[in-house]
Amino acid sequence: MNLDTKWLEDFLMLADMQHFSRAAEARHITQPAFGRHIRALEKAVGHTLIDRTTTPISLTAAGRQFRTIAQNLVSQMEAGVKMLNGIEQPLQNPIRIATPHSLSSPTLLDLTEFINQEHNLHFSIDILRVDFAVEALTEASCDFLLGFEILSLLQPPFQNLCIGHGDFLLVSAADERGGALYNPLEMKCPILKYSAESYSARLIEQYQPQFESLNTYPVFESSMCQLHKDMALRGKGLAWLPDAQIRRELDTGKLIAVSPQQFRLPYQIRLYRNSAPLRQDAQQLWNYLQHSVKTGWQINRSWQPN
Repeated sequence: MNLDTKWLEDFLMLADMQHFSRAAEARHITQPAFGRHIRALEKAVGHTLIDRTTTPISLTAAGRQFRTIAQNLVSQMEAGVKMLNGIEQPLQNPIRIATPHSLSSPTLLDLTEFINQEHNLHFSIDILRVDFAVEALTEASCDFLLGFEILSLLQPPFQNLCIGHGDFLLVSAADERGGALYNPLEMKCPILKYSAESYSARLIEQYQPQFESLNTYPVFESSMCQLHKDMALRGKGLAWLPDAQIRRELDTGKLIAVSPQQFRLPYQIRLYRNSAPLRQDAQQLWNYLQHSVKTGWQINRSWQPN
């Protein structure tokens, strides 16, 4: 296969800009020449990469997979040339991970620390809403997505590893005696709600029939678990929070799980990737986690009261 690196750079520019003339202008070549480069690239790889019937133009399924390959090839080549020229690179081509706020701390921090016990890898982290994170993985803007169960990613062309599990717990700040400040089994209580488009709201909605008698009234709404955690710690109301995010507060008694055997919504933590070949360090990470999971390692396990 004969590939001109300029074709790869042209393709990546077109994937970003979704417009032939603007991409050609950004690459400082004429549109006819730019179009020839893209057609030559498609002929070389044996697949149509660009869907020219949409407005703006978009990538085909093969194009989305090839975008990851092209990014890795161009990045590795640029890093190699810079190394040959002796240009210092404090952070060379980091592994890109997208994740929602609810798993950014401490889960993702714990994950990167666990990986770097054995491998000296560099990471670039994007904290995104789940739908934006899925888009980033689909469009090859990241190498991995750390998330909960995402149905659209549990099928080809994606792969995933289940690296942990836990529960969303109904929690309250502690009262002066160390018990729950709010208990819906005993009184009508304020509750912090999730925005309708958030993953947490959809998870809670699945189990809503079990909690129809929950004696609460909404006082605050946000899509971010961290805000709910902060508001709960301030005594503003009950909150559904993932145990991975509040384990320390539960163990120290700053947050109290209300009837945890009854109010417990299970979740899984998964690391997702595209099926397209990964560059060497990203594949090294994937292989290491695959082996660790097979030997029983998990980044999180369901919290249980002492």
